[in-house]
Amino acid sequence: MFFFFRYGPAVQKRKKELGVVEFMKAIASDLDAAGFSELRTHLVGDLEGKILEVGSGTGATFHYYGAEANVTAIEPDDDFRAASEEAAHNAVAKISVLPGSGEKLPFADATFEVVCASTALCSVASPLRTLIEFKRVLKPGGRLRLLEHIRSEHWLAGPLQDLVNPIWLRLNHVGCNLNRKTVETVGEAGFTIHSIENHKIYCKTAPATFPLRVIKAEKSF
Repeated sequence: MFFFFRYGPAVQKRKKELGVVEFMKAIASDLDAAGFSELRTHLVGDLEGKILEVGSGTGATFHYYGAEANVTAIEPDDDFRAASEEAAHNAVAKISVLPGSGEKLPFADATFEVVCASTALCSVASPLRTLIEFKRVLKPGGRLRLLEHIRSEHWLAGPLQDLVNPIWLRLNHVGCNLNRKTVETVGEAGFTIHSIENHKIYCKTAPATFPLRVIKAEKSF
């Protein structure tokens, strides 16, 4: 709650001045400077082959792929997709950006070796349906990589996130939910989880109450 009262007005003023897309670019830059860059590198820096990134937004992750990555990125919003296309031109990896939704991916079964998403599952209409689609388009043994903020497991912070979430949804204008239980949903979708890394990164445009998880999982059948 402190974050909303202390920084909320300044953050909203900055968003109004910049517009949503440029504001999200600024947030990505602030977060990278605060430590997100290391998480993005850990998320995708070692990936090779045929990769699907869902919900690419401004293309903030593109810089962190290596030259051997062949990335197809999906972004449903026209303005964000234009930002992703611009970022793709400046990346060392081969990246193509297409319109599409995570809940209904426009690809055949078993198309990709890796599916990844970075702070995207907080905004989809149905995380479970989206993760089931991820699993469908992955080849057997294909890998899932996620960097997502989640609902806190703390006895007080979690309920506070639930309480604040309706306000947060109205303020952020990108459909971001504070309180998604993403780790549990990955398991519910049928993935085999190999590792979960706990992180918490703070900057004035992203509250420290966002617990972050790097989740690495596999389609085992």
